[in-house]
Amino acid sequence: MKKPLILTVATLTAVVLLVLGRPALSQSPNPLTACQDFAYSTEEDFVTQGPEPPDGNPIISDGDLLNRSHTVCKRNSELVQTFDVEVDMGLDAVDVLDVERELVAFSTELNSPHGNFTHGDLLTTGGTVIPNKVLLTLFQIVGDRGLDAVHFVGRSRNIIAFNEAAQQVTRQDWLRDPSKLIGLLQEHQVDVWFSIEGTERRAGAVSILDGDLLSARDGVIIAANSALLPATVPAGIPQRGVDFGLDAATAPRSEGREEIRFSTSILHRGQPPFNDGDILKHGNGVELAATDLYQPFEPRADFLGTDAVYMRFPSGEQPLWYRFLPVILRQFLGVEP
Repeated sequence: MKKPLILTVATLTAVVLLVLGRPALSQSPNPLTACQDFAYSTEEDFVTQGPEPPDGNPIISDGDLLNRSHTVCKRNSELVQTFDVEVDMGLDAVDVLDVERELVAFSTELNSPHGNFTHGDLLTTGGTVIPNKVLLTLFQIVGDRGLDAVHFVGRSRNIIAFNEAAQQVTRQDWLRDPSKLIGLLQEHQVDVWFSIEGTERRAGAVSILDGDLLSARDGVIIAANSALLPATVPAGIPQRGVDFGLDAATAPRSEGREEIRFSTSILHRGQPPFNDGDILKHGNGVELAATDLYQPFEPRADFLGTDAVYMRFPSGEQPLWYRFLPVILRQFLGVEP
C-alpha cells in the first residue's frame, strides 16, 4: 500500500532540511533581509517626512543602506562597527554579498579616523580591508584613487570563500604583496568590478575615466563610460566630450555586462534625460527614476543623488537542495530520478 502523498512530501521536506542543516525558524530578525533584492544610498543626508526608520531616528544619512520599501536596512554605524569607528563615514559603494551572514562589501566617503582604512579601500562587514592601490595593481596606477562603485562577480559560494580568505590578510600584508589579491581572485574564480573617483590620462597607455567600470582581476575596462550610456549622450573623452562619472554600479554575478545598472555623477538634459539619482540601464536610458527611490521618504529636496546601488539578478545557480534531490529520491523514496 502506497503512503499518502502528504506523508511523502513531509518526509522529503524533513530530509531536505536535514541535508541543508538549517533551522526552520530564524532565532532573531535580520534587518539586511529587507535589502536582499535591492539596496542603495543617497549622496546627501536628509530628514524623512514620511516613513519613520525602525530605530525612530528621522535623519537619513548618506552612509545609510536603504531599500525600495523606504526603510533603513543598515545604519552606517552598523556597517563600520567592525573597524571600531563610531562616526558616520558615508557610503560610496555597496554590494550585498550574503544576507544570512550579513556580509556587505562597501567603501566610505571618508578616511578612518584610526588610519585603518581610506575612502578608496574595499571594506566588508566581515573586517576585510583591501587597499585601493592594490585594486589598481594591474593598471599600474600609484596612490589612492577612491572607490565609487563595487560589484563582485562569480558563483556565490566562491565569493564567500574568497572573502573568508581575504579576511585573514591584513591591510599591511596586501600592501607588501599586491599580487596576493590577483592570486586569490584567480584561485576562487571571482572578480571585483569597480570605479574610481579620478581620471588617469597616460601617454602611450589606455586612459581611465572615473566613469569607466574596471576589473581588479584582469586589469581591463569592463565597460567604458561611452559604452554604458546611449550614443545620444556625449559620454567619453576625448571623442564624445564628457565624462559622466560612475557613482554606482551593479550587475548579475555571472559577468553579464549587458545587464549592468548604474548611476552617474552628473545629469543630462538631452535625450534621454536623466539625473545623478536615476538608475540607468546599460546603453538604454533610465530604468528606475530617482523619485521612485526616495520621494516616498518625502525629503524637502528633489535631487539627493544615488551614491551606491545593489540589485539581485537571477543567478542561474542550482540551489543546494536541488543538487541532492536525486540522492533523496533514490535513497529515501525509492524513486529513480
